[in-house]
Amino acid sequence: MASLQWSPSLALGVPKMDVEHQQLILAMHRIEELAGKHAAKAVVDAAIQRLVQLTREHFQHEEAHMQSVGFPDRERHALIHADLLAKVGQHYQAFQAGNGQVPPEFLAFLSFWLKSHIQGIDRKYAEHKPAADKPKTDPVAGKR
Repeated sequence: MASLQWSPSLALGVPKMDVEHQQLILAMHRIEELAGKHAAKAVVDAAIQRLVQLTREHFQHEEAHMQSVGFPDRERHALIHADLLAKVGQHYQAFQAGNGQVPPEFLAFLSFWLKSHIQGIDRKYAEHKPAADKPKTDPVAGKR
């Protein structure tokens, strides 16, 4: 399976978030690598747990960033994060209950979700400019 690769099209221009997105992709690659080698269930389990932990931390950082720039859709974005964590949890439970193989649907879900989330909703907060950065307008004349 061809997995998601980091590319300039995924860069948001928010350095901390870009670095963390790259770390998430690398963690996903690690799970793919272990799955391809039919690694022991405990080893794969640890890799999945690492991805989940990185994801939780990243979401906390992203939500703090959105708050710091006054992103108006922060609450909805946080709900999307909670939904993703619930879905990852469901995939993880299925993995734990299984024979140690990582279902291809799980890897496909991770790859699709990361790419669409970064290029979609994350791009919105990256392009949002705090009120202090926006040009001032004269409310009476409507001019800068």
